[in-house]
Amino acid sequence: MSQKVRVTHVKVKGGQPYLGQHDCTPQYSDDPDTVMRWLCDGWRSRFNQCRSTRHKYGPDHELIPIGDTVTDLTDTQARRACPWLAALPTLILQSPSKLEAVEWYSNVKRRKTARKQHRNPGRMPRFKSRHHDPLTFVCWYNGGRNAVFRQVNKTHGIVTITGQNPVGFRAHGARWRVEIHVKTSQPVHAYTNVRVNWTDRTLVFTNPPQPLDAALTGRAVGLDRGVAHQLATSDGGFIDLPQAKLKRISGEIARRQKVMARKSLLAGYRSQRDYRKHGTSKRYERERRQVARLYRKARNITMNWAQQVTTRLVRDYDFIVVENLNLQDMTRRCKPKPDPEHPGHWLHNGQTAKRGLNRELLRSNLGLLCSLLEYKTRLLPGKTLATVNPAYTSRTCIRCGYCAKENRESQAVFSCAKCGFTWNADLNAAVNILDMGVHAASAGELSEQGMDYALRAVNTARHGDATRGSRALFAREPQPSGTSPATGIPRL
Repeated sequence: MSQKVRVTHVKVKGGQPYLGQHDCTPQYSDDPDTVMRWLCDGWRSRFNQCRSTRHKYGPDHELIPIGDTVTDLTDTQARRACPWLAALPTLILQSPSKLEAVEWYSNVKRRKTARKQHRNPGRMPRFKSRHHDPLTFVCWYNGGRNAVFRQVNKTHGIVTITGQNPVGFRAHGARWRVEIHVKTSQPVHAYTNVRVNWTDRTLVFTNPPQPLDAALTGRAVGLDRGVAHQLATSDGGFIDLPQAKLKRISGEIARRQKVMARKSLLAGYRSQRDYRKHGTSKRYERERRQVARLYRKARNITMNWAQQVTTRLVRDYDFIVVENLNLQDMTRRCKPKPDPEHPGHWLHNGQTAKRGLNRELLRSNLGLLCSLLEYKTRLLPGKTLATVNPAYTSRTCIRCGYCAKENRESQAVFSCAKCGFTWNADLNAAVNILDMGVHAASAGELSEQGMDYALRAVNTARHGDATRGSRALFAREPQPSGTSPATGIPRL
């Protein structure tokens, strides 16, 4: 968990920090921008020193360093060897070693998992670049030793980072502090460290996971994830993204991207990539920043919606069942095929429609919902998340159990060819998902950690009125396709 706030301004008080030497002359400064860039450059330099100790496999399957030189130095040795690190605060100098190790080994695990699933593992992380990566640094909180936050009023606060110049370089003061003024919209929770992004002028508080205050309800629910409706519940309701707001943002992004493309063509370049290589105009860069801001705004809307929805689901239900979707294969591009009748031509094979579907899948961010449900149910005792195979869940009738391709008339309409039962296809799939989760819990296929709570929730769901896990209890009269189902969880 994290809280991002906007940095309004920075002040340097006390002595002037020692920034290193230039032409054998000690350099000092109390300019806020210079000091913040020095902190970011020092943190990146120490991070790259830790990264230089990593190895990769060479042409003969021999381990070789990933860089040209290996800088295996401790923090104390780094201060002596690099003058620009001498006055860097200890809790800033210590953070790169741990963060570099976490980033490296998490990517090793990711690549190993991708190879097992016969997917492209991607490349390992590389060094931090001064020109391509943002200016950033991390400072540990460590129980209040540094990076201390103080609330000034309802909407503003100050993060204070203290430091000390080394012995022999205290002509402009021994101790100094950097006060980072931030604008807050909510109270700052307990945090372990702060990450300052000086390029975007933002500061992020890293919060430990906070347990939710949710009591056991004895209810169960099945969730069907999709594009037309992001979530369909077995209670008979839909939970959707604010599509109108996201479509307005997408339209504005498309309009500004056309403006950028037109500017690159008027400058005489065939592509925007060539235009950026040779230097762009100020108006082009302004449009580019606005597009990045709109993408960030859309991502924040989706994240906020997902956080609220998953919190509400975990509080209302003890046993949650979702389908185990392979989202990476679902968003795989459709490759064109050669036309046998016309050599040199290609059959597009529905590429335009597939691109539109991939775009909607990525915007819905269905994988984020499952990830948030997984860690939130783990924090609460008594809450269980189960995954089931999604095969044939949208083709099986919840009334008679008949499974056929003809049952799915369209994306939204389910009509059983055997008993005539008609309902929404997503809601029918959600009920089947819950039914499969109930049978999996009864067969003992869940983990032992949440088995007792899951069985209690399943028994309540089998005989309760809110959510029912047995297919026989779902027998209802056929409904016309235009009839709206009963409302379950209200939309946000």
